[in-house]
Amino acid sequence: MSSPFIEIKNLYKSFKNSKGETIQVLEDVNLDIAKGEMFGIMGFSGAGKSTLVRCINRLEEPDTGDVIIDGMNITKLGTAELNKRREKIGMIFQTFNLFDSMTVFENIEFPLKATIKDKEKRKQRVLELADVVGLAEKVYDYPSQLSGGQKQRVGIARALANEPDVLLSDEATSALDPQTTLTVLDLLKKINREFGVTMILITHEIEVIKYACDKVAIIESGKIIEEGTTVEVLEAPKSKTAKIFTGVESSLAKAWEDKKGGAR
Repeated sequence: MSSPFIEIKNLYKSFKNSKGETIQVLEDVNLDIAKGEMFGIMGFSGAGKSTLVRCINRLEEPDTGDVIIDGMNITKLGTAELNKRREKIGMIFQTFNLFDSMTVFENIEFPLKATIKDKEKRKQRVLELADVVGLAEKVYDYPSQLSGGQKQRVGIARALANEPDVLLSDEATSALDPQTTLTVLDLLKKINREFGVTMILITHEIEVIKYACDKVAIIESGKIIEEGTTVEVLEAPKSKTAKIFTGVESSLAKAWEDKKGGAR
């Protein structure tokens, strides 16, 4: 059996609050993610999911533990080595993180300036990416001229600029309406299928997991409490949190059943 493409081993992360108290955010997190997989990490607000994904590319420094990508231990790299490896780890943010004063072209081009010195080659790459995300006719528009879905497409194109082998998505669809969410997820699935990029999707939306992910892990209070294929977890949830997400213990679902019962 081949080794996982991404291995997270015994990962711990804590912060100090304003009173100087230590708050444990991640506790002994262990995950294996296969190459080319679309892996979902789902939890309520404050569960630690965004901190976890940020530890993968060391935007947050873990206290202890290992993050191994394709055999390379990210947690052991020095600054120069880490920056080089980060070029192949794309990240998509909930709030798009675009430069408002730059055009779509310039936003996509930005990460390429460090890796492609030839201006004409950069232009060719930007236009290729704009076409991939369906924005070929918007390259000279500014973010203020774009819809939320189009802004996220720019963010995706920028994350793909340096041909990453890993794409991290931190609540990338939570600011979008349901229809736009579907189009963005379709784009991510297409990228996963055509380019073989391993994706980790952080979300609190069960529909995102259902629609896009091969496997899912449920995080609660910094711990992974359930993990499996999407079908396994959604059809036979074991933890209370997973049952709430799937509606088995949803207060809204119960209220609806009570309402139907009262209408009889």
